[in-house]
Formats: sequence, C-alpha cells, structure tokens
Amino acid sequence: MQSAKILSEIENEKNEMVETLMELIRIPAIAPENGGEGELKKAERLTQILENVGFDRIERYDAEDDRVPSNKRPNIIAYYYGENTAENLWIITHMDVVPPGEESLWTVTKPFEPVVKEGKIYGRGSEDNGQSLVASIFAVKALKNLGVKPKRTVALAFVADEEQGSKYGIQHLIKQGLFKKNDLILVPDGGNEDGSFIEIAEKSALWLRINTVGKQTHASTPKKGLNA
Repeated sequence: MQSAKILSEIENEKNEMVETLMELIRIPAIAPENGGEGELKKAERLTQILENVGFDRIERYDAEDDRVPSNKRPNIIAYYYGENTAENLWIITHMDVVPPGEESLWTVTKPFEPVVKEGKIYGRGSEDNGQSLVASIFAVKALKNLGVKPKRTVALAFVADEEQGSKYGIQHLIKQGLFKKNDLILVPDGGNEDGSFIEIAEKSALWLRINTVGKQTHASTPKKGLNA
C-alpha cells in the first residue's frame, strides 16, 4: 500500500527530524510582549531548510511590528504542488514559543539547549509547536522522495505571533486572501500521543454587551427592585 511506503519513508528520516527540531529549538522566537525579538532568526533558518527540501514555491509575508529589532514578523508559506493547484490542503503551525519562565525550574536541560532523554526531546517549544512544524515538513519530503503527487496542493504555513493573539500571524495571512472556500485546513496544535484525537472545530470568544432597564436592589430586599 502507498500509505505504508510513505510511513516507512518518514521513519527513515527520523534522525534528521530529531536534529532539525533540536536545531530550531536552539533559536528563541519569543514575542516582544515577553521581552523577545520575534521570529525572524528562526524564520531565516527555516527558509533554508525548506529550500533544501525542494518545495515548489516558498513565499514570505511579513507583518510590520516596530516593537522588534527587524520591524517585521515573518510568516512563511511553502507549496508542494498537487494534481489540482486550485485547491489547497493547508497545514498551519507556528514558529513562536512562550517564554521559558524561571530557568531554575528546568530540571532536564536549559530551555534553548535541547537534549534527547528516554526517547523524548526536551526544550522550549519542542511540543508547542516544534514537533508539528517539523512533522509537516518531513511529511511533504516523504511524498517528494517517493514521487507521490497529492490530489490537492499541500501548503505549509509557518506563522508568527500565535502565542500572543495572532495579529501578526494568521490574521495577517487571512488579510492577504490566501485561503479559499474549498481549501482544507489542518492545525496540528493539540491532540494526544497516538494522534487519534482530532477536533473539527476551534473554540473562540464572543463578547456581548447587553443593556437592561430595571432597578437594582439587594437580594435581601427584592420587593424594592424592579426586574429587567
């Protein structure tokens, strides 16, 4: 079966995947709200990795942000063309990480000095969202190595600012008109160890303001009040 060949090809890339993830962990990508310089350095190295894989097209969409030294928050799109180039399968991951917190509480290693211990990679951002980011790259690399052309174009989006509201990340990309009605979107930013847990919706917030007319009173004297 083709799926078995793809999984086998991915397994063959295990060591390179580990090294790639550890390399990216070593590059802090922290938002300016938390005293960081943003994602530029990580984005530049990530672009080199994508170029080495040989994606069909790589684009960058920078959002202006004068709070970081570069004045920009980078977002990268890498395309692997499918049979139908009019519809995309998007895999969206983020480059930024949360601050490391109190470094003395890190018991296995320092936040940006990743190590492998008992089959796990320790370091800030190894899980959120580094492992999914690297997995998306090597999934496409496996297809490319085997000469598999997907039905849809696979578009990998590596966004900024996910941890602080997404204004300079996915919201910036939405404004560029990149996403189409018939596109499929996968956001591997949660789940369980064996990958069997899949959500088909994303929770959000809805703010409402309601005006009522009445007379306020204490619960001990309800007769003095007027219900809205």
